[in-house]
Amino acid sequence: MLLAVEILASATHTVDRVLKRHLYERAGVTSYWMLDPTKEQLTVLELVSGVYVERAVVVGKDVFEAELPFPVRVVPADLVC
Repeated sequence: MLLAVEILASATHTVDRVLKRHLYERAGVTSYWMLDPTKEQLTVLELVSGVYVERAVVVGKDVFEAELPFPVRVVPADLVC
């Protein structure tokens, strides 16, 4: 799998940030993105030598331009209703 994206909720926050991160890491998922809609924040992790490394934390109207796993432009505030 190239990319997993989780929308964080208060009820599953720990599961998404800890358990799912570990599971995706072990499964070899190249990129793991977590969107926190309450903060309009996107956290981007990339797999390096089998371990996730934080590549970016983007908030509000700031722009994130990914190269991996494919080129895409993301603005966290635009993803939140």
